[in-house]
Amino acid sequence: MIVSATALAETVYVRDTLYVPLRGGATAEHRILHKGIRSGTAMELLEADPESGYSRVRLPDGLEGWIQSQYLMDSPIAAVLLDETTARLQKMEAEYNANVDQLTALQQLQIVLSEDNRILKQANAALTAELQEIKTTAANVITIKNQNASLLDERQALEEQVDALLLTIDTLDSSNDQDWFIRGAGTVLLSLLVGFIIARRFYRRNISGGWS
Repeated sequence: MIVSATALAETVYVRDTLYVPLRGGATAEHRILHKGIRSGTAMELLEADPESGYSRVRLPDGLEGWIQSQYLMDSPIAAVLLDETTARLQKMEAEYNANVDQLTALQQLQIVLSEDNRILKQANAALTAELQEIKTTAANVITIKNQNASLLDERQALEEQVDALLLTIDTLDSSNDQDWFIRGAGTVLLSLLVGFIIARRFYRRNISGGWS
């Protein structure tokens, strides 16, 4: 007895699923049009007859008939509510999972964007340094150009001085030539004069000896 009672001590539930016949009229003697309409089935109420306790309804497929009013209610049964609640929960869970996936994708995208931002910052720093180097090089080029221009001016001035010196040298060379010419001519004239004087003395001596 104790073992049997223990074996039978389990939880059980009463079914709320019913199958109600749909008849051709508002009595139990009318022909059955549908053997069993499952509880929770939504249908359209066309007419209610309180005296007979039947109501005329239209099924979703368009079939019309009479069903006992005691099986009709204004709200869905617990099973339908449970199904609807379960469907809503499943929908919410799917939306939650979709939001989680979207959040994960956004986090991954943020990581990628952060990496891209870091790379862009490095590229910007490199470009800034290169631009500064270009500016420095350009400034050096301008300085070198100015120095070259100054050197060209100095070279031109030196060339002018060299030309002036060459002209002076040419002038001095001409003057030296003239001096040498004059000196040579003077030497020749002096030699002629000395020779003339010596010849005249000899000539006088010869004359004096001849007279004696």
